[in-house]
Amino acid sequence: MAYFLGIDLGTSYFKVGLFDETGALKGLSRLALRKETPVPGHCEVAVAVFWQLLRDGVAEALRQAGVAADQVAGVSYSSQANTFILLDRADRPLTPLVLWTDLRGEPLQGELWGFTHHATYGRKTGFTGMTGKWAAGKLHWFQKNRPELWANVHRIMTISDYFTYALTGEKVGDAGTAALLGLYDLTTRQWWPAALTAFDLEQARLSQPLRPGTPCGKTSAQAGPLLGLPAGIPFAVGSLDHHMAALGSGLGRLADVSISTGTVLAAITHVGSVVPQADCYHGPDFDGDGFFRLAFDPNGAGQLEDYQRRFAPSHDLEELIALAAAAPDARPAGSWRAQLTPAEHGRHVRYLLEKIAAAQRTLVQRVTGGSPVHRLVATGGGARSALWLQIKADLLGVPVITPASPERACLGAAIVAGVAAGAYRDVAAAAVAMVQPGRTYLPNPAEGPRYAQWLEAIPQGRP
Repeated sequence: MAYFLGIDLGTSYFKVGLFDETGALKGLSRLALRKETPVPGHCEVAVAVFWQLLRDGVAEALRQAGVAADQVAGVSYSSQANTFILLDRADRPLTPLVLWTDLRGEPLQGELWGFTHHATYGRKTGFTGMTGKWAAGKLHWFQKNRPELWANVHRIMTISDYFTYALTGEKVGDAGTAALLGLYDLTTRQWWPAALTAFDLEQARLSQPLRPGTPCGKTSAQAGPLLGLPAGIPFAVGSLDHHMAALGSGLGRLADVSISTGTVLAAITHVGSVVPQADCYHGPDFDGDGFFRLAFDPNGAGQLEDYQRRFAPSHDLEELIALAAAAPDARPAGSWRAQLTPAEHGRHVRYLLEKIAAAQRTLVQRVTGGSPVHRLVATGGGARSALWLQIKADLLGVPVITPASPERACLGAAIVAGVAAGAYRDVAAAAVAMVQPGRTYLPNPAEGPRYAQWLEAIPQGRP
């Protein structure tokens, strides 16, 4: 039996999953990302912390599975975007990892703001309107505010580029996360010279973006001290975390659209060509011809955690969702107060579940351009709640499917690792073998009229 390691480089947590050839999860670790804020608005992760977390995570996943490190047949990743590190000529870090949530690049300067809001920019990159939170905005900040450091920069690498380079020695990355930098030309599938010029960046300092899922060598001797893995394990570049989670959820085979409910809400689908849509982002797909289209909303499941912390500290989220399941109706935010009864908690939490599901509906409409949707597949922490999944099916009016695997981003990474290992001929074949469907939630026709009235009231702010 071959085992494939899928590593999810998330914003809140790093997850390491070990899967077998059928997609069964054999070992999993989940490690909170320890962030530092040395200056207000800055958000960084120390390089030593980055590798220690991953090393501990790999060791724990292998321990749970009872598998030795030399039994790992392939490795890949799922990654956040716009998090980066600067390296000198000896490949020594000049900075910590600067997270995408870091604000030092805000606001984006006028000329750059204008460049990224031009129609040509949208046609090339698949989205319009970069802000200073994008990596390019923060790189511009380093040029202007840390010239002595910038003079020593030899390589600019995203978090996934750095992970790949450190483990394999290959100066490559994936086009899925590269596309979210706003410097990548989707029409040529290469770095866009005009964007690099606008931000005064040299292509030679950047990693070469490869099609997501492309095998790119094997682990080097550095994999031992960095991750506790032997040299010689086949490696493949992954893609953006939402893209990889969609792969691990069966997008394209089980459903038309994948929705994710976590700290960030997201909807993603496959498209044949890049047609800019408002508040949507695009990137190359695994097949080499098509693209993914992504929309997201940062105001996600954190609303539930905020409610629990402020109004129900004596209840955990599972208890609150159980109260919501027993609630006869939902109650909007305007009546929140301290010292609520369990029944009142249930109504408030049900309101939040419905409100977040309505936001998901908007994201689905955005990525599909209003085209019909036949089935949805759900991922993220919100996909663990049967009540919430049923609410989504009722509110969106289409079946919602949950894959059997609970860790879809890690599974997506394991799928492309399996291709790198030679276990499958391509990503599509690997997904068929490794993604198993779970439960399907069918919309309840009796709920349709209520939700139609509920959604109609949203623009007036009444729910």
